[in-house]
Amino acid sequence: MTEAHPSPLATWPPAWAPSAVVFDCDGLLVDTEGRWVALQEDYLARHGAQLEGHVRRALTGRPIEVVVTAIADAVDKDPRTVGQDLYVEHHERLGEPLVPLPGAVETVRAIAAVRPIAVASNSPGDLLEQTLAGLGLEDAFDAAVAVDQVSAGKPAPDLYLVAAEALSTRPVDCLAFEDSETGAQAATAAGMQLIAVPSIPGQDPRAPRRLDSLADPVLADWISGWEARR
Repeated sequence: MTEAHPSPLATWPPAWAPSAVVFDCDGLLVDTEGRWVALQEDYLARHGAQLEGHVRRALTGRPIEVVVTAIADAVDKDPRTVGQDLYVEHHERLGEPLVPLPGAVETVRAIAAVRPIAVASNSPGDLLEQTLAGLGLEDAFDAAVAVDQVSAGKPAPDLYLVAAEALSTRPVDCLAFEDSETGAQAATAAGMQLIAVPSIPGQDPRAPRRLDSLADPVLADWISGWEARR
């Protein structure tokens, strides 16, 4: 059996540089994933229900429809009713000021100056647009791919494959940034190199490189050494 080639990210900083970069959004650039999880827990508590730890862990980063179905089962209500309740409240919470996670804006801007970049999110398009606008990053990305643009959300690779195509780059030449186990599975399945930056407690995404935050100084130095995009 042939062993897989080691990832260039096994060395830090790598000698390799990507042709394009794809970012997740919620939980990576901003703590909207944390807000979304907290909203779910509040909703469950109001209905005298809870999710077991392994179920909560598996749901983190999944499409809204998958999460809603699980919560509807837990509270014994119609998924359409639960989905409407959660969607309205999530929109209300997104109206609050968004605070980017450490290093997020700086990393996006630094990479956008030297490489084509995309965002690939399990959020619907309207929520993704709202989040990027709240961060002041709506003009930073060459492409934005939301879950309603593909047939299957993460952990399927579709979002990342569409993002690579939009950037006119092979997935194998792309670098992905993810925070969740679900997102990490998607990026890896698409064949991209992956840096994991988990922000939700209990998440342990598998990746050849893991950072505590996007403010990692070695990451910044590595990016500064990339040649400018042509």
